[in-house]
Amino acid sequence: MVEQTVPPFIWFSPTRVLFGAGEISKLGSSVDEVARSRARVFLVTGRQSLRARGLLDGIVNSIGADRVTLFDQVTPYPAPEMVDRAAEACRQAAADVVVAVGGGSPIDLGKAVAMLAIHDGKAEEFALGDKAFDRAGLPFVAAPTTSGSSSEVTRFTALWDMEAKRSLHLGSPDMFPDVAIVDPELTMSMSKTLAAATGMDAFTSAFESYWSPKAQPTSDALNLGVIRLFAENLERSCIQGDLESRASCALAATMSGMAYSNSLPNVCHGIGTPLTIYWGVSHGQAVGITLPSFLRWVAPAIRHKLPTLLD
Repeated sequence: MVEQTVPPFIWFSPTRVLFGAGEISKLGSSVDEVARSRARVFLVTGRQSLRARGLLDGIVNSIGADRVTLFDQVTPYPAPEMVDRAAEACRQAAADVVVAVGGGSPIDLGKAVAMLAIHDGKAEEFALGDKAFDRAGLPFVAAPTTSGSSSEVTRFTALWDMEAKRSLHLGSPDMFPDVAIVDPELTMSMSKTLAAATGMDAFTSAFESYWSPKAQPTSDALNLGVIRLFAENLERSCIQGDLESRASCALAATMSGMAYSNSLPNVCHGIGTPLTIYWGVSHGQAVGITLPSFLRWVAPAIRHKLPTLLD
């Protein structure tokens, strides 16, 4: 018998990814593919960014304004109550498909709405395990405008109860977006601060996924690519903000989500969350500042993986 050198693992990453400058033009056709022609669309965005950049009207028109219900009330760190309001609005609109265009918060909220719109119960009940998802939600299409949350290709949603000082999470294999449209041109208006914070979020997630006990060859390969792409491009993306470096960071963020959906982030996110909740540190910065210390801490446990990491 030949000794097995690679332990068994399961890989699951069902989201179809459309990557490249200008790919947002395919939003309407992607919606039709996952739902049907003339399907009713519940569009989730933030309050200001797309409208301020003059992009919102074009996005609505590319889908078809007469079939879009717009929910543009998403704020950073969405609360469970906001998800409940959006899910009820989605039901009232009799939507057939949910689309989210924005940063991690609109995508997280849209992903939750797609599930809750066809389930009875509140977001908090599902997050606390009082209720469970028993079927797939509405089709969901995500188009990120930042490069860090990776929510466009993951099966998780982060919710924030700032009043109760806690974070909540929804997760299900049925929560993977059907389609992710990763268009680097959508990231071009990110400020230096936002590019840095979101980039550090995905950069840190790649390290956590790489040292995770659940790491596997596929996630390792992706995470090493993510680390290399950010190491070579994140500083330039923040300072110069050119399309080439922004595209590299957008690719890295999407790859990071694919990896950590199968080999989960861990200690940096666990410690970083209270920094956000209690002291208002942005999520990307909160997890990023913990990375050097925890990398030194876990280094002995991944001694065999360090040479490849340092290449």
